[in-house]
Amino acid sequence: MPTPARSKPLDADILDCLVEVMDPEIGLSVVDLGLVYRAERGDDGIDVALTLTTRACPLGEMIVEDARERLAHRFQDVPRISVALVWDPPWNPDLVTGRGRELLSRPQRQATR
Repeated sequence: MPTPARSKPLDADILDCLVEVMDPEIGLSVVDLGLVYRAERGDDGIDVALTLTTRACPLGEMIVEDARERLAHRFQDVPRISVALVWDPPWNPDLVTGRGRELLSRPQRQATR
């Protein structure tokens, strides 16, 4: 499967902020799932492009808004923050990061009563 073409490396500070944005159905961050295709910071602002695991995800706008809010809170001096939802290339499980794979392979703790 092709991986997303990146013109620039992903900005580590932006990824650090976005690691708190969770995919509520899977329980992992958009970063760990490999959903962030672009994370760039320039003089004119921040540009993020992310995708979802499926187009049918009913929580897409909530995830995008969560990303916008967290970025605005962290980077208060930035004049513009753009978070775009993209579908090309389609996400596939090969994009999950090593950390994401580790988190997915851990057994879930059972709630105690």
